[in-house]
Amino acid sequence: MKSSVPSTSAIAAALILALAALMAAGCAGTSESSTDRTLRIYVSQPLKGDRGGEDMLRAVEIANEGEGGRIDSAKIEIVGLNDSDERGNWVASLVRRNARRAAADPSAVAYIGDFDSRATEIAMPILNRAGMLQVSSSSTAVKLTMPTPELGERIRPTGIRTFGRVVPNDNVQAAALALFMDEESVNEVFVVDDGETYGQGLAYRFERAAESTRIDVAASATLTSEARVGQVARRVTASGADALLFAGSNLDLAQGLFETVHRDNNFIKLFGGDGLSLTTFLESIGDTGLDTYVTAPQLPAGNYAQSGESFLRGFRQRYGRPAEPMAVFAYEAGRVVIDSIRRGARGNIATEPIDALRINTRNAFFDTSERASPLGSYSIDANGDTTLTFYGAYRVEDGKLVLGRVIDVPPSLLMEDER
Repeated sequence: MKSSVPSTSAIAAALILALAALMAAGCAGTSESSTDRTLRIYVSQPLKGDRGGEDMLRAVEIANEGEGGRIDSAKIEIVGLNDSDERGNWVASLVRRNARRAAADPSAVAYIGDFDSRATEIAMPILNRAGMLQVSSSSTAVKLTMPTPELGERIRPTGIRTFGRVVPNDNVQAAALALFMDEESVNEVFVVDDGETYGQGLAYRFERAAESTRIDVAASATLTSEARVGQVARRVTASGADALLFAGSNLDLAQGLFETVHRDNNFIKLFGGDGLSLTTFLESIGDTGLDTYVTAPQLPAGNYAQSGESFLRGFRQRYGRPAEPMAVFAYEAGRVVIDSIRRGARGNIATEPIDALRINTRNAFFDTSERASPLGSYSIDANGDTTLTFYGAYRVEDGKLVLGRVIDVPPSLLMEDER
């Protein structure tokens, strides 16, 4: 009779097979966890004060979702940080905190921000020392990419370029403003800046660009306090100029100055750059908007590549309203940064050292050439600037930008030097 009790050898064999299965499962689990890595992209924006920062962050998040939130075996996480006070004005301590947090994070690969040029300038040396790519979708000051030697040593302490942008710089915008005014039959303009990096740079470059047109600069002033709005407004109206340019992004100063000048002389045309293209400002100026003209790099829906139009439609469907006008640039910033991480990866992205990932990501970004993007085809030049050269010329109607025409600035009007 055959015994029903397993033999000693059979039991031993079964135990060996079971142990092998457990070891295989353990190895598989170890292999899987070693390839499950999270890489972070930090986004620093004014998330308070209705300056559009929330839409910028959402645009980057949507870009990441569109890429599946992963690059191979690595998860991509977007970390949004606020850099502003309750009124939406950037705060230096918050900017530094955000940049330091990103620089110290061993999972951080890139940084998108900041919104304002001066805030970006403050963050630059911190991120530069960390070797981290910094891409802005809205900071247009020329000095950020073409600094003087002295400034270059301060914002690029390593001597290596780590900052670039997807928005045309103020060389382009200043020329677009001059051409816009010329087309609107402006003869003399009074220029007011807000004392910030963006405002001072735009004012300087506009005055240089105006020399190539038939526009005279009657006078200029710097306005940094609401208490001086009335005084500066009187200078504007007394100058005999038929236009005012507010070069700056301080919305409270711009609103006060525009409304005061318009009340004193409603024949003066009021111009501003992309710093005034925010919905909160456009809706705040009421009837003054009838005499307000704005240049901005963004274009209305219907003027972008298919991916850009898809983003704008998707944003409206998700949030029940149009995206803040500059959000499409943040969307592209997110896309090109993610693409740069992918193109820069060498071997297994799950195990590549973070220092190598940062280096290869920034190198891939600066190698961007003829990129088909939501904004149109562009490259990143030797300075870190986009090769896009168009700006929209807008009137303001009912608190909204209404496109008059697109100005494609000729190279002859672009300056290459930085003061």
